Amino acid sequence: MKAKKIISLMLAATIICTATACQKGNTENNGNKENGGTTMNPIVNIAPPTLEPQPEIEDKGELIKYTISKTISSDMVVQRNSYFNVFGWSNNKGGVIYGEFMGEKRYGIIDDSGKWSIKFSSHEATAEPQTLKIYPKNGKTTEFKDILVGDVWMVSGQSNAELNLSFALTKTPEYKKEIKKEDNIRLFTQTREHVMSIKDKVDLTKPQEDVVNSNWKWKKASLSNASVFSALGYYFAKELSRTVDVPLGVVMAAAGGAVLHELMPADVATECGLTSAPSVPVCGFYNSLLHPFTNNSITGMIFYQGESEANAGQYKNYSANLQKTVAAYRKIWGLDFPFINVQLTTHMGESLTGWYELDKIRAAQYDAYKAMGNSFFVVSRDQGFQTGDPDWAHPYYKLELGKRAASIAAAVIYQKADINYSTSPEPAKITWKKDSVTIDFNYVGDGLKLLVGEELTGFSVLDADGNRVIKSAELIDKDTVKLTTSSEGKTVCYCMFPEGTAEKANLGNSIGYPAPAFELSK
Repeated sequence: MKAKKIISLMLAATIICTATACQKGNTENNGNKENGGTTMNPIVNIAPPTLEPQPEIEDKGELIKYTISKTISSDMVVQRNSYFNVFGWSNNKGGVIYGEFMGEKRYGIIDDSGKWSIKFSSHEATAEPQTLKIYPKNGKTTEFKDILVGDVWMVSGQSNAELNLSFALTKTPEYKKEIKKEDNIRLFTQTREHVMSIKDKVDLTKPQEDVVNSNWKWKKASLSNASVFSALGYYFAKELSRTVDVPLGVVMAAAGGAVLHELMPADVATECGLTSAPSVPVCGFYNSLLHPFTNNSITGMIFYQGESEANAGQYKNYSANLQKTVAAYRKIWGLDFPFINVQLTTHMGESLTGWYELDKIRAAQYDAYKAMGNSFFVVSRDQGFQTGDPDWAHPYYKLELGKRAASIAAAVIYQKADINYSTSPEPAKITWKKDSVTIDFNYVGDGLKLLVGEELTGFSVLDADGNRVIKSAELIDKDTVKLTTSSEGKTVCYCMFPEGTAEKANLGNSIGYPAPAFELSK
């Protein structure tokens, strides 16, 4: 950076801006327009045309043995307003497999590779249980029951996305009474543990055609099933279900300790020059946990990852790599689905040495969010480690994060809420003056406020040498912060620091959502 001057916002992490972020920060925008936040998900709103009836086909009636992808099971949720692909494998090349679903009968032919696929027409959401029947003319019939049509969400990332609900419930045990298998919420649980157990037996350098555990299947959201599922994913679905009357399916595709290039598709890793990874082969967690579900559409993805890159300068490429990864996901699924990212939370204890660049990863996350279309941001800095907690790396306070993600989805995807009261405040416009900076915020609800304390804290103005030159920070109206500096005309940027707890960075909006860690410069 050229010798100018730096401003910092101590919200939860150190943040240093890029030229792109600075340029955007100096233009008037509402945040949502710029990053595509108002884009509606076409799967939710626009159904593809009904499929034409298939012509009669010659079927010799040979005995056919077949298998069906384990992504298909009883108790599943089928994505509404999208074709439903049922697929599997057989050694009977050229044979015919039939299927019946919601009054439609169709067939698929076993190709030379041994794969077959049946595509069914799209349907609107329904909580009325449906039955899927698959059979050959000569062979066994398979029935899957209690299938709902609604919206399917992926929850991916590393351990804070994978953290089981059973741990989170220790902080909110009263929530157990809210968990009911009768809810129209269905869960598909996958685990890092199993992937690690088979990584020497399965070629994880290649996308897996099916899930890697034959016992994995869709399940109703009973207490026992939900307890071993992602806390973030379950809370999101449960809280969203209070607003949206649509069956919700959530697929858990997270792996503790995963670096981003274990979760990205191979072409992205190649483009980024990434050839090795710590836990599984590059792309190994994408290949095993995400890829098997790409044959059917989804509504969106919730993502919580980044701690594993918080050292050794990996933050420098994180924003660009995350953008490329999400773009690749969307290309593979064939859908510009909404991407809801959780900014890394406050970690204390050993994280200050083990994850010493946590602040810079937060900055990179924010930069990626602002650059991606149809992208949204959950701020978690006030839901991190608290004194007395058993685990500094995995805060158990996932209920509030699920609520925040659900409130965003309700507003921007389902249009059931006002986005100004559904997400964290974020910079919309910056005005630089000789000895001060004013920052106008979007999404303030009824106005910005101090979440704790009586003085605005968290902003730290730094000059080009890293010296703090801030004199004061104050709220001057409901959506504007003013920072006064002691070094005229040299202001560069403002950032957040690793110890930026809620008490040290207290800016929020009227609904109590904290501002994110971010960086802007002159």
